[in-house]
Amino acid sequence: MQLLILFLCVAVLLVAISGWKLHPFLALLAIGLLYGIACGLGPVRSVELLTEGFAGTLQWIAIIMVLGAMIGEISNDTGGASLIARSTLKLSGEKRLPYAMGITGYIISIPVFVDVAYIMMQSVTEALAAKSKQNILGVGLSLATGLTATHALMPPTPGPLAVAGILDGQLGRIILINFFVAFSAMAGGLAWAIFYCRKVELDADRIIRERYASKSKDTLSKGVSSDSKSQPHNQSIWIACLPIFAPLVLIAIGSFTPSESTNHWSTMARFLGSPLVALSIGVILATLQYGRDVSMSRLSSVTERAIEKTALVVMLTGAGGAFGHVIKNSGVTETISQYASEIESVGFLFPFLLASIITTTTGSITVSMITTASIVAPALTTLGISAEMAAALIGSGSFCVFHVNSSFFWLLNRLHDAPPTVLLKTYTVQSLCMGLGALAAVLLLKLCGLQ
Repeated sequence: MQLLILFLCVAVLLVAISGWKLHPFLALLAIGLLYGIACGLGPVRSVELLTEGFAGTLQWIAIIMVLGAMIGEISNDTGGASLIARSTLKLSGEKRLPYAMGITGYIISIPVFVDVAYIMMQSVTEALAAKSKQNILGVGLSLATGLTATHALMPPTPGPLAVAGILDGQLGRIILINFFVAFSAMAGGLAWAIFYCRKVELDADRIIRERYASKSKDTLSKGVSSDSKSQPHNQSIWIACLPIFAPLVLIAIGSFTPSESTNHWSTMARFLGSPLVALSIGVILATLQYGRDVSMSRLSSVTERAIEKTALVVMLTGAGGAFGHVIKNSGVTETISQYASEIESVGFLFPFLLASIITTTTGSITVSMITTASIVAPALTTLGISAEMAAALIGSGSFCVFHVNSSFFWLLNRLHDAPPTVLLKTYTVQSLCMGLGALAAVLLLKLCGLQ
């Protein structure tokens, strides 16, 4: 009965978000309360569990999300993201432009939200498409595949960070596993962008070529329009990349430092590797990109924008954690254990399939990942999956598939005047290729003995 109630509640949750257009924040809290009452926890205890779960999930994740967004905002202000794109293109060459764009997206989306990053890189994308005489959709979706790969799989982006917290996984191990899985997902998306999407020509392509035909060769080689407001302040590529990679390295080192070790270096490694400290160091390093232009007023403005952009995701993460906390305390784990033999054959794929269903229904990576993690967390032992592998499976499934209920779908429609029918054949199919590519990487890790 508990399983039936859970499945019904998840079904109602999906209908409420996608069909009734109820905001996910309200839907998660309302369904969590109804689930608790239906399972016999009582209304008072259900409310207590919701508030406990909400507070427990956000006790450290909220701060990290804001710090990660600050790094992205500073990169946007200083033109660091554009510098990374140009440097990548210089290394790869024009013929390998899709690979360069994919790698660029892979890097800059670690601290930056996908929609924001794509808008930020729009002038770069259009200039590079014009220079290389390639169609904008092929170049743009090459960038999008890198952006989406890290957004769904690499902390400290909100979704993977929330999943790590809900599943109680080791963040350093999740980073190492998902680094490989994200590259495989990007490879799947790039394959579709190169072999199909680059052949699709839009009316926007003619407009872009005419617009950039009169621009100087120097401006095109930089990939930024001459009136761009985000010109680099003569910083090096290393300074642009340092705020992104330094926190990841610190977190990884801290996670693999033995907790029982009490010597000075181990203590320091765990301190610097805590996500809060690591991301704070990333913000400090990011301010180096301002050079002499740094000021308290600019930092205050960046902080305000970061808080505004992360507020919705923070609340959504808290609501997902509250829903998951009710599930954990409902006794459903014991119920699932009774059917371990029946679900054992598909147990490993369960997180992937569930995340795929929720993404296809809601169109939101974050909602899909948080909801799936909340449902899967109590059953990890029964399914025989580590928290880290479950996080990789959930992230892989969250790619499948994006269509008309995805905000990024309509972002591409607006920016490039791409008809929905064209995007269904390009962007939607690309998301499926990414999901299957990521799943292939997880299965390979399993064959290598990783559980």
